[in-house]
Amino acid sequence: MNMEKIKSNKLLLGLACGILVAVAAACLNLTPISAVQRVELTPMQPTQAYQVDQLDSSVVFAKEGLRIKVRHLSDLALNGEIPGSENPFTHGTEVDFKRGYVPVRFTVFQVAVNNPTFDKVLLRPEKAVLVTDRGKVLKAYLLTRADAAGAVHNFETYWLSRGVQSGNAQKLYLERMSILRGSVYHRDSFIFKGSSYAGKLIFDPLPPDTRSVVLQLEDFVLEFGIYDIPKTQLDLDFRFAVHSDVVEPVSLEQQSLARR
Repeated sequence: MNMEKIKSNKLLLGLACGILVAVAAACLNLTPISAVQRVELTPMQPTQAYQVDQLDSSVVFAKEGLRIKVRHLSDLALNGEIPGSENPFTHGTEVDFKRGYVPVRFTVFQVAVNNPTFDKVLLRPEKAVLVTDRGKVLKAYLLTRADAAGAVHNFETYWLSRGVQSGNAQKLYLERMSILRGSVYHRDSFIFKGSSYAGKLIFDPLPPDTRSVVLQLEDFVLEFGIYDIPKTQLDLDFRFAVHSDVVEPVSLEQQSLARR
């Protein structure tokens, strides 16, 4: 009699465990933990001075042979460029459980300058700002605290504030800073005649209600006087429409394949 009771209890316990596992699985399926935030910026209202490159949807400013090309890089593109946890530009597959999806970490632009004409030109990343249609002004991140003259918008402060005490965290921090050092648009990068230069301009993620932005490159130097004092400067505006939503990764993959 006791043996039958024990077997009955084991059976009930097994059924209870099975129900709990099924309920947990159902709850996980209801939670969009695999969803990711997608933010896409597309060129808008090009003028005679600004043209759209149809091959990669970048905006190109041209003047007397000089070409400044600006392209927004989505998280999908950035993850393809730098796969793995050492990617300093995205959250990878790290879900924000308060939101229920992988959010965008930064707003990233690839900027390339080709100078076949002028003696030397200079783009100043420390003066680059991203202005939203709601009047929000975002400043570009520079590499180190020294580059940013103590301002908080630098990657050294950003990553150190997130903790690098352990050996693995320290290693990851150094890997990320190494990638950033080789990819950001650096200060004081003169581009001499016949040369080109490219790098990334990085800003905070856009507010969720943003519908359009203007990337402003202020005081782009076309000509220098004596002692390298800027003589001729331009303020450049690259305009983009913003589309943001939350999608499943398969949708991103399908969209990537459709664009090829």
